[in-house]
Amino acid sequence: MMKTKLAILLISSTLLSTQTSHADWQDTLNNAWQSTKEVGGDAYEKSKEYTSDALDKSKHYYDGLNADTTSTTVTPDLIQQQKKEHIQIIWKDILNSLDQALDINAQIDKAPKSRFFGADKKSLGSDQMDVFAVIEGLLSNPDISKNRQNIDALKEKIADKKDSMSRYMEKRIVADNDERAGYDQKIEKIRADIEVLSQRIDNQKDILKKRFNASGLLLSDAQVDVLLSRVDADDIIKMSLVYDVLKDITAQLMGLTKETHENIDQARKYYGMHVVLLKLVINMQDNYVTKLNEDYLPKIEMISMETRRINEESTRLLASETVRSRKELLHKNLKAQQLTLKVAKLYAEQLNQQKEKVVKARRLIMNDYKVAKNTYDTVKISADLIQLMKTNRASFNALMNIQIPEIVPFENLAMQRKFEELSLMIK
Repeated sequence: MMKTKLAILLISSTLLSTQTSHADWQDTLNNAWQSTKEVGGDAYEKSKEYTSDALDKSKHYYDGLNADTTSTTVTPDLIQQQKKEHIQIIWKDILNSLDQALDINAQIDKAPKSRFFGADKKSLGSDQMDVFAVIEGLLSNPDISKNRQNIDALKEKIADKKDSMSRYMEKRIVADNDERAGYDQKIEKIRADIEVLSQRIDNQKDILKKRFNASGLLLSDAQVDVLLSRVDADDIIKMSLVYDVLKDITAQLMGLTKETHENIDQARKYYGMHVVLLKLVINMQDNYVTKLNEDYLPKIEMISMETRRINEESTRLLASETVRSRKELLHKNLKAQQLTLKVAKLYAEQLNQQKEKVVKARRLIMNDYKVAKNTYDTVKISADLIQLMKTNRASFNALMNIQIPEIVPFENLAMQRKFEELSLMIK
């Protein structure tokens, strides 16, 4: 029963397949800065241009990695090297974005709760969320999304090949001996092509597993399949990868705080950037919970309601049906509907369990944030700041342990197919 319930973790990644592209980043960027136009004037345009260049640099770095990996074996050491290089490339841009977020944080503290004209806490909070979106873009790993896109494309090719093979098999039935031989050759060629495509998928999954493992997600091959099929896979992966990078960013800020310990204002500034990072984590968690409450769970309920309606109709038809063939078909329909209802129920239960995990993690990081913010406002000596940063850095590890779901391989093929079917219905 436990395995059956946990099997809900398999919902198809097609629902939330993240297409990380230059256009996506530009859309994020435009949205991120739209609400700050009134505040900065020329400074707004300059900041927008600067941040656009920063996102481009990060994206181009990973584009280069995608080109290199076609002929390079991806190893854990190579992945760690790439992570370090990426942080080096975005470091100045991260500091710039954190500085902007920190400045907005100070304005939020001074601003009124609401007012008709001018900035208030709500509008400034929205501006800060936009800056957070830019920081998340800088910290994200587009290479993982690229791997997932490759897998989806290869699966589509396999599906097309199988369709062609089915057509050849149908034609073979009514063909003469010479034609059958030709169809046999075509069918065998397609089978060989499918084998090659399947091997390429396995290779892409192996690279993904290595990248996950390097970021603290220690998954088996079967668990990678499950994670890629989750409806909230992109959210879980993004949070985990960002937490992993934040540990390194925090270490860098700790170093800067130590170096500037004689200049308390400068040390306080770097510590303030760390405080902003904690707030960024809370924002990511809030966005995830909102997505569950307003998107995934309502859609599951809509599908359940429609399935129950069809189920009642099927039951009525069956009660009055006398033709055996139609009765058998209705029985099959009822069975399929019951499976859909069962999967939808388990689906909702697991997403609610995952939501509880994230809510719990949010409470913990919120406590860290409150203490860190209080320490920042108090302007304690840098030694105290560094000690608290160490504590918060350890919290990122705890966050991953709390928020990563239990990932159990598919229980059976029928359940897997029904999950995928349900995911397409939700989409």
